[in-house]
Amino acid sequence: MVKSSTVVGALLLGMSVASSAWAEANLVGFDQERIPGQFIVRMKDGSIASRSFFRQAGVTPLHGYSSTPAYLVQADHGQEMDALAVLRNDPEVAFIQANRIFRISKVPNDPNYSSQYHHKNVGSAAAWDISTGDKSVIVGVIDTGVDYNHPDIAPNIWVNPGETGLDAQGRDKRSNKVDDDGNGYVDDFHGWDFVNKDNDPMDDMGHGTHTSGIIGAAGNNATGVAGINWNVSLVGLKVFGASGEGDLDTIVQAVEYANNNGFTITNNSWGGETDKLPTDADEDVLRDAIAAGAAKGYLFVAAAGNSSANNDKKPQIPASYPLANIISVASTGGNDSLSFFSNYGPTTVHIAAPGSNVLSTLPNKKTGAMSGTSMAAPVVTGAAALLKAVHPEFDAAALKERLLETADPIASLKGRLITGARVNVGKALAD
Repeated sequence: MVKSSTVVGALLLGMSVASSAWAEANLVGFDQERIPGQFIVRMKDGSIASRSFFRQAGVTPLHGYSSTPAYLVQADHGQEMDALAVLRNDPEVAFIQANRIFRISKVPNDPNYSSQYHHKNVGSAAAWDISTGDKSVIVGVIDTGVDYNHPDIAPNIWVNPGETGLDAQGRDKRSNKVDDDGNGYVDDFHGWDFVNKDNDPMDDMGHGTHTSGIIGAAGNNATGVAGINWNVSLVGLKVFGASGEGDLDTIVQAVEYANNNGFTITNNSWGGETDKLPTDADEDVLRDAIAAGAAKGYLFVAAAGNSSANNDKKPQIPASYPLANIISVASTGGNDSLSFFSNYGPTTVHIAAPGSNVLSTLPNKKTGAMSGTSMAAPVVTGAAALLKAVHPEFDAAALKERLLETADPIASLKGRLITGARVNVGKALAD
């Protein structure tokens, strides 16, 4: 995983020199940090790519996607430039996208606020008078995995009904090496590790366990901390390893897993900057995958980023995609002012939530405080899940509308966010 600016520069130079020879297929994201030699070939609608098609281009197809006619491919050693030239000139190819690298939102040190103050700020107690959540609400946590053995997390870990119990031979479906529910993943009874390609999404970094606890650490159990939801079903979808890095292909697979398994809400405390969003709606496979969830009414909550930057001017993806099912979340501190690290955007960031020094669960039965829009996003995700428990009929549009319209206006946020407001889950459930 390298930035490979020299390779990218040569590639872009090759584009300008050979523009008369290459056809219409655009190259997307090759100016970003990426996995060398890997890219995603998006075919035109109705076109089918065979192994011989890719072999003739000098690449090996690794797998396809369910939400878009695209394939992750690996170029033969030293043949990336030649392969790109051949594929870009093929009339059946719509565009070629780099397998860029994303990272979880970094955690700055902000020790000025009291532990778990966020419940008071967002009206959790008022919400709990109405509901403490429901296990029928499934939340996909696309992150570093989750410590599903943590005593505050274990009661709310999702159990795949299609991969539990005994099969016809009397074997435990959790470990019988059979895809019992036919979803393409073997023994995925607690979710999936897309990094190591197995059924164990255990967190080896801590970030995903922390975000999971904010959403749904079991409450009223005389243990540790309380989540926004005391009852919920959390699914660990591990796309980042201990380094906090993950690639586009891995993330798209996780988004598709959530869509295909009917997870109505996902939390996404990660992202990456881009100079500009693609101009054509069909030039980004990650956006295609999120849009496929939008078509099903699924909510996608995304961290706005921690660069103190204006997302209107320098977009952060996925938070800045102009998709109706996305809620982009900035961070505030205990006094409701924008956190010093938080990104903002008068037309691109929807709402704020507490993200400075938030206390939550950590691996190995621990608790601890972290800061970032990574912590603010799961506050909103938790609010959405609690609202979904009260209104199971609400789709992404209804959840988003209620959360935005019931948020508390904050003077210091006016003109910096679309709503100029901080989420209030108590009001969301009461109104």
